[in-house]
Amino acid sequence: MKVDTSHSDAQKLQQLNPAVAIPLARGQSAQVAQHNAAEEVGMLFSQQMERSSKGLDQRQLRLARTENRVQKVEQLAQLYEQLGHPGQASLEHMVRQARIQLLQRPSAENLLGLTGDDPARTHVVLQQVSAQAQAEGRTHEADLARDFLQQMHTLYAPQIQAGLNIAQSLQVASDDPALRQAVRQLYYASVVVRQSLATMMQALLGLFGGEQFNAGLQVMRRTLADDVAAHTPSLPIAKLRTLLLGLQACGQLNGVLCSCRELCRRLVSEHPRSEQDAITLLQRLLGYASTGIAPNEVLRLGSELGGESPSAQLVSLNVLYPLIQRLPLSLWRDERSRQETLHNFLMLMDERTTAEGRATSRLVAAAQ
Repeated sequence: MKVDTSHSDAQKLQQLNPAVAIPLARGQSAQVAQHNAAEEVGMLFSQQMERSSKGLDQRQLRLARTENRVQKVEQLAQLYEQLGHPGQASLEHMVRQARIQLLQRPSAENLLGLTGDDPARTHVVLQQVSAQAQAEGRTHEADLARDFLQQMHTLYAPQIQAGLNIAQSLQVASDDPALRQAVRQLYYASVVVRQSLATMMQALLGLFGGEQFNAGLQVMRRTLADDVAAHTPSLPIAKLRTLLLGLQACGQLNGVLCSCRELCRRLVSEHPRSEQDAITLLQRLLGYASTGIAPNEVLRLGSELGGESPSAQLVSLNVLYPLIQRLPLSLWRDERSRQETLHNFLMLMDERTTAEGRATSRLVAAAQ
């Protein structure tokens, strides 16, 4: 069995000379005190570093929030510039007007009218009101703006998304804010609300006329392409792509428009009081592609173009029939509607041909 002699010797030494134990105890106490002090300093340092780190994180967070607010304000200003305003009203002016109206709790329609009857512009203005109010501590005003933003999105979410998606391409296409808004309204009606190329072509003819019709087609191609490529398209991509593909064939309408001009010139030469013009006539044909045409409407059209003479009506219908045939297939509601429209024209043309033949036979018989 091994004996710990060092420990035994120390006990003996302390027993022989108690004074030796005092320095030993004091040395051990000093070491413990130094160790505790070091730990305390370390803890204080760690706490200080933690507080400093938290303070730095908070400052960085505040800075990031400020930068985000500034960035958002800049983005809203850029969007407003892209959208434009028909009356050239600035974003600051619209924000002031909206703040006054919000306190009066207007309807969403009244607020839409205040900002120029464009859901996308109303969205941008309300976003700016909310951002400014939040930054300046006007929480009630910020809440009001957010409430109306929610109402606008409930009523006009697809239009808002479409307007924001196509804003940049429209700014590139034209520096006229009134024209940009008119094209957006056209887009809302013929793409977002009702996917109808025929309606779109009618509106483009009215907006751009015959001479600038090709330019209008190019604008619509770019806007549709931008909507398709957007992070959040206004409609399912399949619907937008169908319209975009159909739009490629609409350049054929230039030839139809030329034929409409020739027909209108002939009508004016035969009936000087005729008020038919090529744009209106083509818009009318596009309406038939969109909704179809009943037999009585074909009869009325023949009377308008040819007057009371059945032979003159027949000549006019014979000119119109191939024009309707040449309308691009993508403009028609469906193939059945196209076939019914063509059939109704042919039926009336046959009736007029038969009536003219009978009249000729009577004249021949009378001459004999």
